[in-house]
Amino acid sequence: MPTEDPRTDFLAKVDEYVGVGRPIAGGDVFDWVLTRGRTTLRGIALFDELCWRIVGQGLPLWRATFSTPTLHPQLLGYNYRWWRDRGIAEEYQVLRGVDQTADYRESPIRSVMERGESVRYRLALPEAEPAIVAFPMLGRLRDAGATDYFACALTSFNGRFQTTTWSTDRASGFTAGDIAFIERLVPALAAVADAKVTQRIAGTLLNIYLGRSIGSRVLDGEIRRGYGERLRAVLMATDLRGFTALSDRLPGEELIELLDDYFEAVTQPVQSEGGEVLKFIGDGVLAIFAVGDRPETAAAAAALKAARESLARLDALNRVRAKMGRAPLRVGVGLHLGEVFYGNVGASDRLDFTAIGPAVNLTSRLENLTKRLERPLLVSDDFARACPEPLVSLGFHPVRGYSEPAEIFGLPA
Repeated sequence: MPTEDPRTDFLAKVDEYVGVGRPIAGGDVFDWVLTRGRTTLRGIALFDELCWRIVGQGLPLWRATFSTPTLHPQLLGYNYRWWRDRGIAEEYQVLRGVDQTADYRESPIRSVMERGESVRYRLALPEAEPAIVAFPMLGRLRDAGATDYFACALTSFNGRFQTTTWSTDRASGFTAGDIAFIERLVPALAAVADAKVTQRIAGTLLNIYLGRSIGSRVLDGEIRRGYGERLRAVLMATDLRGFTALSDRLPGEELIELLDDYFEAVTQPVQSEGGEVLKFIGDGVLAIFAVGDRPETAAAAAALKAARESLARLDALNRVRAKMGRAPLRVGVGLHLGEVFYGNVGASDRLDFTAIGPAVNLTSRLENLTKRLERPLLVSDDFARACPEPLVSLGFHPVRGYSEPAEIFGLPA
């Protein structure tokens, strides 16, 4: 947080990054971007230090922003915003659909983002008034102390440009040398930003399509076939009842909406309780809660809480569906605690990072048994022994693939 005197924060930042009384030659900022900035920093930390180094260079930077696009189902990109007098750097997400808002249509950087054009507005001069009327944000910046505003594009990605904006509060605005310095800096920043954005997008897509922890593992190099580990984990399998009949009679759009709602109801509680969704199999979900360093009781408790929350969310969804005259969704959930192989399985050039083993099979059998026992949730005796909550024995039942009947447990009535 900034102190009462923003100048104190400013001097502390410059001292931290460049050393008080030790001016930086013009080339040093460029070298830093392409060396330490490229290899050791990312995101907001990179942009924060860059801006303070520019100030240490002697350029009177007051505010700066940097926007990067991404590939994400909910997000259009990320923005970084830096303030010298406030002593802060902020990162915030840009949601999809923002380009349909009035703020976007009235943004002074719209042409920069869409066409890669550079724009400059001398806010302290009378000729800036038409631009201030057209772009209300420029008026707010001028009222806050900005005298000059310069925006330019970096490289293009997916039809949109990465953009930067630079503002000063010096009475006379930027000099021609200041603008030339920024324009020379942009190609170096673009080269680093391209690599950072590509890396971030790769991580984002891996997390979305493979799961959070699995995406990180793959990005860290765990990609050899047969590579993995044996671990103790709680497995959770869910499946929709009567999905085949629903898919035969529902329009495609309604069917996709149904599946999205169902998957959302299941995956959010799993992730909130520290689990990982391994895969969607048709209308089924397979999730894992690794025991790791925690007690098995904690893993079992987390999985049971996630299962209950999933069922509660589906109940709420069914109430909405009933008001719309739609059929309710019925689901079966199986929980089991056992040992699995967790890693890469598949062909030499087509792999799946998943969990396999008898424990996975038993979990699936438990989920399937919910139909016959007419219970929404069934668990194995191994899970029941680890679970800190009381569960009710439903007796011994034959389980496909097992020579002996297994004792099955459920929630109290």
